[in-house]
This record gives sequence, C-alpha cells and structure tokens, in this order.
Amino acid sequence: MEIDVIRRYLDQEAEAIPWLRSLGIVDGAKGQRALVRIAGGGVTLDLMADLCRQLAEQLPRSSDADMALNNLDRFFQAQRSPLALATLFERDREALPVLLQIFSTSQHLSDSLVTDGEAYDLLRITEGQPVKREVLIEELWSEIEVLPDERAVMTALRRFKRRETLRIAYGDIVRGQRLDIVTGQISYLADACLEVATRFARRALEAKRGAPRGPHGRRARFTILALGKLGGLELNYSSDIDLICLYDADGATDGQRPVSNTEFFDRLTREVVKLLNEVTDLGQVYRVDLRLRPEGSRGPIASSLEQAIHYYDVLGRTWERQAYVKARPAAGDVDLGHELLRQLEPWIYRRYLGLADIAGIKALKRRIEQRTEQEGGDIHNVKTGHGGIRDIEFVIQFLQLLNGGDLPEIRTGNTLLGIAQLEQCGCLTHLERTILEENYAFLRKIEHRLQIMFDLQTHLLPDNASEMRKLAIRLGYADQPGKTALAAFEADYQSKRELNRRILDHLLHDAFGDDAATEPEVDLVLDPDPPPERIAEVLGRHGFQDVDEAYKNLMALATERFRFLSTRRCRHFLAAIAPRLLAEIGKTPDPDATLINLEKVSDSLGGKGVLWELFSFNAPSLRLYVELCASSPYLSHILISNPGMLDELMDSLVLNKLPNLEILQRMLAELCRAAEDLEPILHSFKNAQVLRVGVRDILGKDDIQATTGALSDVAETCLEQIVVAEYDKLAAKWGEPTWSEGERAGEPCELIILAMGKFGGRELNYNSDLDLIFLYEQDGSTIPGRRARHAQTTTNQHFFSELGQRIIKVAGRLGTQGRLYEVDLRLRPTGRSGALATTVEEFCRYFAEGQGTIWERQALLKSRVIYGANGARQAGEQAIVDSIYVRAWSPDDTRAIRDMRGRLEQTAAAGDIKRGRGGIVDIEFLTQMLQLKYGAGRAALRQAGTLAAIEALRTERRMSGEDAEFFTRAYRFLRRIEARLRLMNPTARDELPTEPIELVKLARVLGFASGEALLAEVTEHRERVRARFDEIFVAEERPLAAVW
Repeated sequence: MEIDVIRRYLDQEAEAIPWLRSLGIVDGAKGQRALVRIAGGGVTLDLMADLCRQLAEQLPRSSDADMALNNLDRFFQAQRSPLALATLFERDREALPVLLQIFSTSQHLSDSLVTDGEAYDLLRITEGQPVKREVLIEELWSEIEVLPDERAVMTALRRFKRRETLRIAYGDIVRGQRLDIVTGQISYLADACLEVATRFARRALEAKRGAPRGPHGRRARFTILALGKLGGLELNYSSDIDLICLYDADGATDGQRPVSNTEFFDRLTREVVKLLNEVTDLGQVYRVDLRLRPEGSRGPIASSLEQAIHYYDVLGRTWERQAYVKARPAAGDVDLGHELLRQLEPWIYRRYLGLADIAGIKALKRRIEQRTEQEGGDIHNVKTGHGGIRDIEFVIQFLQLLNGGDLPEIRTGNTLLGIAQLEQCGCLTHLERTILEENYAFLRKIEHRLQIMFDLQTHLLPDNASEMRKLAIRLGYADQPGKTALAAFEADYQSKRELNRRILDHLLHDAFGDDAATEPEVDLVLDPDPPPERIAEVLGRHGFQDVDEAYKNLMALATERFRFLSTRRCRHFLAAIAPRLLAEIGKTPDPDATLINLEKVSDSLGGKGVLWELFSFNAPSLRLYVELCASSPYLSHILISNPGMLDELMDSLVLNKLPNLEILQRMLAELCRAAEDLEPILHSFKNAQVLRVGVRDILGKDDIQATTGALSDVAETCLEQIVVAEYDKLAAKWGEPTWSEGERAGEPCELIILAMGKFGGRELNYNSDLDLIFLYEQDGSTIPGRRARHAQTTTNQHFFSELGQRIIKVAGRLGTQGRLYEVDLRLRPTGRSGALATTVEEFCRYFAEGQGTIWERQALLKSRVIYGANGARQAGEQAIVDSIYVRAWSPDDTRAIRDMRGRLEQTAAAGDIKRGRGGIVDIEFLTQMLQLKYGAGRAALRQAGTLAAIEALRTERRMSGEDAEFFTRAYRFLRRIEARLRLMNPTARDELPTEPIELVKLARVLGFASGEALLAEVTEHRERVRARFDEIFVAEERPLAAVW
C-alpha cells in the first residue's frame, strides 16, 4: 500500500471507511480512529503502510475484524515503544497474524496481553510449548516462597495463572495443539497453584502451631484429591475444581500453642481454599468445590484416612463411586493419596457384582438417562444437551464402573484414555471409539472457544447468527462456494450430537443381558405378532374385559415415544416385569381402566425403559405404581401434567418422614431466589410435595392428621412466597406502609394473615380451598423507601387491599397447570361486602359492638395467624381470642349452633360424609360448641384443630374420656375416607360413590373386603356420632353444664 494512500486514510475518515469495510470492519469510523492512534504513537508512514498491507491480508480471515483491530490499537497504546512493535511486525511476518488471531478469538487473552507488559515477550519465547507439571510447581514456588505475606501470595498466584493460561491458549489457538495436551496443561497449571498454595499455607500454619504429629511422633501427612475434570487431567479454561482433603493420622501439633490434627488440617484446608477461591482485584485463581467429600456439606472439610475409608465402606453410594473414577492425588503428599485410592479400588470397581451392586449401577444408568431427558433438551448447551460432553463422560464412567472390576486397564479418570482402553478391552468397537474420540474433542474445542472469550464458565452457544458465525471461524470453518462457515459448523454440530446419542443409547441399553423367561406374559410382550387367541388367553386371566384394547395399551408400554430411546431395550425390560405387572393390575377393581391410566402416566414420564428397569429391582415401587394408577386419578394427573417427577415418586417410598414447615420454607425460598417468574416454581413445588404426601398416604405411612397437616404446611409455604413477592412489587409502586400515630409512628405497618377453616386447623385435604382473612396493624399511609424512592403514596388500607387482591389473583390464576389454590375470603367480617383488608382494631370492634354472629365467632375457633412479624402475630392472635369470647355464653347460643347444623344437613346428599347426618360437621360443631361455651376461662381449649380440641376438652373434663376416644376415632375414620375420595375424584368432594365399581375401589384403598362392608362401617359410625351429638347438645343447653 502506497504511503500517500495511507496518509489519505489517516487524514480523511470518509476515505478510510470503504477500505476498512472491505476488510470486514463493521464500525469503519472507529477503525479509522484506531489507525490514527497507532500512527500517532510514533509509527512512521512506511511502517504504517506495511502494517495496513498485513491488515488487508489478515482481517478478512479473522472471526471478528472489529475486535481484532480494536485490541491491536489497545496493544499499541500499552507499549513503551509503538515504533519498535511496528518494526517487529515488519521484520517477523508471523508476529502480527498470530496476535490478530488471539485478538479476534479471546477478549480475556487480549486484556492479559494489554495489561501485562511481559506477557507478549514470554509468549514469543515459549511459543505455547507444553511445560512439565514439576517445572510449573517449582517455578511458581520459587516466586512465592520468598513473599512476605498472604496478600502478596494471592496476587502472585493470580498473575502466574493468568500468564500461564495465555501460554496454554497460545498453543491451543495458534499452534492447534491436541485436546489432551491443552487440557493436560490446564490441569497441570491447577496442580501447581494447588500444590504451592498448600506448601505456603502449611508452612505458615506450622510456624504458628507447630507440626502435626501422629503416633510415635511421626509428622502427619496431608493430601488433596482432585475429582471431576481436574482429577481426569481434562480441566477446561473456566472449570471449578472439585477437591477432597485428607490426612493420615489423628494427634496434635508440637508447637507452643498446640491444636489437634483435626483442627490443624481443617484450618489448612480453609486457608488453601481462601488463597485460591477469594475474589481480589485480580479475580480468583479457581472456584473450589469441596462438596464431594465424605458426608458432603455436612462432613468435616478435611477427613482422616480412617474416617474416609469407613464412610465409603459403610455409606458409600454409587454416585460417589462414579466420582472416584476420576480421583487423582493433585497436591500435598501424593503417595498418601495413592494409598487411599488403592484401598478404595475394591469399593470403586467391584470384582463380583451382587444384586445390590447391579441395582446401584442400574440406578446410576437411570439417573444418566433421566438427566438427559430433563436437561438435554437445550441443543445449544454443548455440555448438557443431548449427545453433549456430559453424555459422553457419564456413559464412559458407567462402562468403567460396570467392567472395571475385571479389567484394571480401563481404570482411568481421563475420558479420552478411557475410550481408548475400553476399545482395547473389547467394551467398545473400533468405530465407536473413533467416533466418540473425534466428537468429544470437537465438543471440548467448542467449549474452550466459548469460555476463553471472556473467561466465563459457559457452555451455551450464541443465540444469534452473527456470533455463531464468529464462533465457526474461530473453530477453523471458512466460507466455501455453496456453504457458509456457519452452515457447515451447524451441520457438523447437529450430526455429531445425534451420532453420539445413538451410540451412547446403544451402549447403555446393551450393558446388561436379558435372562430368558418362559412365562406367557413375557412371550406376549416379546412376540412381534402374537395370535389373537394367545392375547385373549393371557390377558383374560388377569381380568381384562376388552383384551384387544388392553393389548394395544400393553404394546404402548413397550414402545418408547422418543426416537433416541431404544424401544427394543424398553420392550425387554417390560417383558421381565410383565408377569408381576399384569398380576398387580389384575388385582384392581377395574383392570382395563387401571391399564389405560397406567399407560398415560408412563408415557408422560418419558423413558419407559428406565421405569421398567427400576421396577425389576424394586417390587414395592411396582405395586405402588399400579395402586396409584388404579385408585388415584388426582395423583396420576399430577404425574401426567408434570413430566420428570419419577424421582419425587421414588423419594416418597424411602422418606422416613415428611418435611416440616421450616424445611419446606427453606426449600421453596431457595428455589425462588432471584427468580423472575414464581408461578411455574410454585406449581412444580406444590405438585412434588402433594405427590409425596399422597403416595405416603396411600402406603399408610402417615395417619390422617399428619397428612392434612403436611398439606396445610405446603399451602402455607406457597402462600408465604406469594405474599413476599407481591409485597415487594407493591412496595416498589406505593412505598412502605407505616404507622401514622402513637409510639410507633413512622414504623413499618405489618400485614397479618389469618388462616381459617380447615387451613386454620391444619386440616387441609387434597384440592382444598384456602379460607383467609387479611388484617393489618393500623391505618396510615405509605412512605417511599429504598424499594420505591420515587413512588406515589397511598393509604395503608388501599395498599393492603390491593395486596390481598394480588395474592388471590396469583394463587387462583388459571394456567396450564390449573390453579395453585382457590382463595376464599367470605369468612371476613361482613362477608362479601366487607373490606378486603381491615385493621386489627376494626376487626375487634366489629365483634365488640355485637355485629359478629355466633356463626362468625364459631368460625374464628378454627383460625390461626400464618403470616406476620412477631409483634403483629401476637396482635392477631389476641384479636382472635378477644373476638371469639367477646360476650358471655347463653343457652340460645347452643340452640343457634344446632339449628345452623340442621340447615347445613338439609342441603347435603344422603352419602355426604361431611355435611350429612352424623358426618364430619357433626363432630366439628359439637367440639366448637363446647369450646365456645367453656373456652373463655380455659386457654387450653383454644385449639384450631378438631382432634387437638377434643383432646383438650377431655383433659379439661369438658368431655368424657369415652366420648373423646369415640369422636377421635370417628373423625379420623371419616376424614380418611374424605381424603381417599379426593384422591379418587377431586370434584366429587365428600359424597360416597353411587356406582358399585367406584365404591369397590374406595373400599379397596381403605382396606375393606367389599363396598358393602365399607358402607356398613360408615353407617355405624354416623349413627353413633349423631346419637351422641343430640344427647350432648340437649345436656349443654343448660346454662351451666355438669363436669364429666
């Protein structure tokens, strides 16, 4: 390029822009300014001409010409002598192309070159060549052992990592080094930082506390095991490092201020983590994860060898064995690490697989496939998408666990080496090895290019075509006639992932052979074209009326809906359990309906083969599954509407007890943290928890009081998150409600929510409404706060009424998963016509002035405060008591309650076990009448739950022991029937089925031999309840009842 042309480009922006755009520069004006700055640094026109000639040749080939030129400009500005740099580019014709390649590939590396004056010179010296692990360690230690303090060490570690990452990336990006060399170098760098941090931290700690000593005074040893990618020497540019820290002997230090070895190595581990993990102005060295240690987050952060070996021997899980496939001593005393791994090898790689071992490995296989189902749908995720990095890694580890007991050669933590060794041992074909090696390297290269761009832990492909094209060019693709670089890359990416899935699917499903079976049910499933008479014979014996439809549904169970899942394997797993499955279905009252429902539920869960495999090892779960599909459309609907809930279903079988309110609140709060849309989270959480409650209910693991209490806790937990979210939104709009007068003037005014009815008594049933009353502490107005500095203000009454409306709307909104909860506010003072939210004072005044009816006071007996700060809660609880017992009891009240009970009974059907004669309401009204009559002077009687109130009445001698025992038994019995009715048909509510087959289903789940037996028991209970109801009400109509 001629000098006069360069001069014109530098002087006239309009002249330079067309030329720059021809090189691929999008922002021509910015590009021209960059050239002007470079020339202004003292670069002569002849050198600028040469520089521009090289730019004209190189920029059109780069992935991002604007990024490359911008970073080149920054690099020139950072030089002490831009002229010397331009001279270098003229003399060494490889220097500028190499820099432009880095400048257009990674902003992170570009920043490192710009900010570290020595980095470029070191790059030119090393040429990105690999360095041995030991050399890296000693080079870093020579820098750090002379440093004075921890802060200096942290700075040196971060600078060393940045410098060496630049060297490694140079070899990767510019020299095109193999994947195993690149990941090995990244892993060696992590080892060096970890080893040196351990040396420094131990030296500093021993200076304070002395050396830790074991038995006979021997110096205690310490080792750090790396797992995951670091353990396999396949770390990427932005991985966490998974570590387990261990020491070999208990004892104490020998210093003047000794501590136990346990405390010493705990402090040592924490200090190592701090050196690497703490964020400084230079960032972190590595994100350290210690959660894979024995006992996970609950265990000590450094364990003794004896503790670790005992834990794994007694409590070690299959997933932990999988993690240890990649374990490697990375720092500290590596010999100690190898000692541990040698002792654990028989545990990791079982030579002889018992039933429990096979079940564990198969469960691991199920989790791999479920994870793929749940996470693999995002094709843009190169790690977790179908056929992605994790698919390959997990299946290779699965095969290593399965075969490693007999084949020591395959015991390696490195994925590429594992693939090669599995082929050598006959576990993979040569073609499978070749494809998996090439495709794994392809995906890891994509991962590296994504992460090195900004030094971020990402695995997501760009979501726009422009950035995808840049990525394709960085991966070596180029535009060709008839096919762009982007199109070629996308085609390769899709085909390689699909090929991976086909191979991995085949490997998983063929990992176990099938035993021959002779039962006719097995033959029926495996036979591709059974004769009609065999279908009728086999299915007829299990009680199916429409055998053709039943066979059609059975074949649907044997067929995978997703192409990448093996129908052949699914069919074989189903055949193995077919005799037991059909036998269990045949025991149900309506086998045809059960099989239809079972097919729908199974289809929604995704991989049916996974389900049949699980049932082959877990007979109780098979029986539960059939029972659920036969007798609980409500729970079945949850499963059908929420694919992927198999884990929650299985958890219900093994949970010792249901989580309490505090645990539920912690769980949901964690799920909702930083979430923008709460509704899907709330629905998913509710469905999962209700499923667990329902399954345990069906299995008889919990009584009705625990069941209804758990359902109430789930509702309270969901409601709390809605209130918090909607309050924050409203506070951003109107400001914070405050007290307007009195001692607390200017302080926040709190919301108080009263749960009423069954919710108030912690007696919610499946699909129950939520009865609520909204109160607040005092009238006043909102004031702008930190969440609403420029908000308009409004009255507290308006704020809390709008908040109530929002809560009702969110809870009751009809979406794809139905409503979360139906909220009913009709129990508030003055019912439908009353204000949505009232002050505590107004609430109390309503009853004090006599406006509150006996019915409204009776309703308050089943109320409790479920939301509000401590002081507000106390005010709410006192308001409840004051309003219930606002006036003395009279005989007229007893008659009024009995009359009200009669009116409810008139609208009830004969089979209504709730409002009908002798039903649940009889027991509740009787209990509440006694509470109202005697509770004013006896605080113990103020119980919101019916069963708790009955027990209190017995204790306070307001009900005889015989009556209390009978009413408790009858109430539990009727509520249990009500719960089963809801599970069978949520819309039927409280009426016994009139159709014989439905009555038989209900009888069966309640443990009765027939529908007639159930009806007889129900009738007996209801007659006895009504008889005692009448007798006690007559007796209690006197002004003062006798003490029992």
